[in-house]
Amino acid sequence: MTNYPAITIKALKKECDKAIKEGFGDKKIMISADDEGNGFHGLFYGFMTDVKDIELMEEQGLLCDDVDPNELVLLG
Repeated sequence: MTNYPAITIKALKKECDKAIKEGFGDKKIMISADDEGNGFHGLFYGFMTDVKDIELMEEQGLLCDDVDPNELVLLG
């Protein structure tokens, strides 16, 4: 998991704080559709933190990467 390239919540907060300071706090957010930035879609939901919910997403094949659900939160 230490080599997994996803950013942490702390890193995301730092980026958010910077964007707000630069005057972008009221802008809408779009996130990448894949890890190469081949498309973007709106960010519609806050954090999903319940491990059982995340495990359910994994069981349904909805996680694109093989990462331990105990090490994740979902944002979408």
